Amino acid sequence: MELEFRNLSCGYGQRRVVDSISLRLKVGEVVGLLGANGCGKTTLIKTILGLLPVQGGEILLDGKNIKNWTSAQIARVIGYIPQMHTPPFPFEVLDVVLMGRTAHIKPFSSPSPQDVKIAERALDMLNISYLRDRVYTEISGGERQLVLIARALAQEPRILIMDEPTASLDFGNQIKVLSHVKQLAGMNIAVLMSCHFPEHAFIYSNRAVLLNEGKILHSGTPGETITAERLKTLYGIDVDIVTVKNRMNQELRVCIPSRNFTLQPMQSMERRNEYAFA
Repeated sequence: MELEFRNLSCGYGQRRVVDSISLRLKVGEVVGLLGANGCGKTTLIKTILGLLPVQGGEILLDGKNIKNWTSAQIARVIGYIPQMHTPPFPFEVLDVVLMGRTAHIKPFSSPSPQDVKIAERALDMLNISYLRDRVYTEISGGERQLVLIARALAQEPRILIMDEPTASLDFGNQIKVLSHVKQLAGMNIAVLMSCHFPEHAFIYSNRAVLLNEGKILHSGTPGETITAERLKTLYGIDVDIVTVKNRMNQELRVCIPSRNFTLQPMQSMERRNEYAFA
């Protein structure tokens, strides 16, 4: 299964946010989508999911334009994991994961024993079967994100879209969630993951796509694509990219503030008042 954008433009009403981008995503890939707030990442994701109309160009799945696909047709192929989700009712975890089977269940029908088995298998894949009967609203943020991944896996998708899945998580839970994301590519699934941290793309992605002001600034392997100069273009700050080794003697790239990057000292309140009344 291949997801392709051809000269895709999207936005809200008459306002264009993403302008004529082209990209291919194949099964077995994890593509990290990087860009500053407002660059169009979430708008792009909403358009892929059919929540916003295409303003121009095409979205293709295996060469077929999905413009007229129903939401159920899209859901059978594309899974979605939001930043964070809190349902209005205290569902049990298994029930939340079973919601992923909705696109495969006929209207007014209940989940079959086979649907339950698929949901349970998704929990088992992520090693969170122990949460099966827990109340979703009472588990930790990291556990909730893993449950949302399980819900998406229960859809049996070929493409998985993740919108900053670690945005609200602490450091430990970020690592736990992202380690599972990398495993998904080995399950014959293509993953498009929007993220803010270049390190996440370095460690967990096969390819990085830099989105700047609605256009693709660069696309390629993380090592060749994520440079200090391009990060300056994306985020407006000077950074250095350094190589470190972990305990396994593996080399990792991380971003740190440049030695030339300094913050201007804040003026005291008294000093600011002097200027205000001068």
